[in-house]
Amino acid sequence: MRPDGCGNDESPRICEGFAAGLLDVCSNHCIAGFSPNQLRKLAFVGDREDGSSKAPTYRAQALAKRLEPGAIAEIVRRARAGESARSLAIEYVVAPSSMAKLLRENGVTVSRRTVTKTKTRILAREYEDGATMRELETKHGLSHGAVLRALHRSGVTMRAKAPRSRI
Repeated sequence: MRPDGCGNDESPRICEGFAAGLLDVCSNHCIAGFSPNQLRKLAFVGDREDGSSKAPTYRAQALAKRLEPGAIAEIVRRARAGESARSLAIEYVVAPSSMAKLLRENGVTVSRRTVTKTKTRILAREYEDGATMRELETKHGLSHGAVLRALHRSGVTMRAKAPRSRI
């Protein structure tokens, strides 16, 4: 335990960073005499002439640097085969925008799939004939949002939702 009560000698930065954050949340800055940013700068001892160090900068690595080359090749292959950038992003736990950027950098054309006017008319007719949203989604391979937007664009009056039982 350190004399200041903040863990062991190997973790002084954690404690001091915590103190700066705590001051930021729980204190009146005028009483302490230091702003949280000033305390954070003091917490990192460095090798510059004035004894301070440059605050660490954190920058997320590019997706291409985080994924192995084999994984990128597999992603590109699957995207060219027709798999959506969004489904790939979900599988690889990355932002859809990052996945789309990676695909574009590797020569894959990323396009938004839109429901055509013809398909919108078909969806509207089937919905008005009694098909449920889920049936339309499954039959046409579309997401709930895509079907809903298409029906709204076509001017269909939506049916009320089925009542749900309460637990």
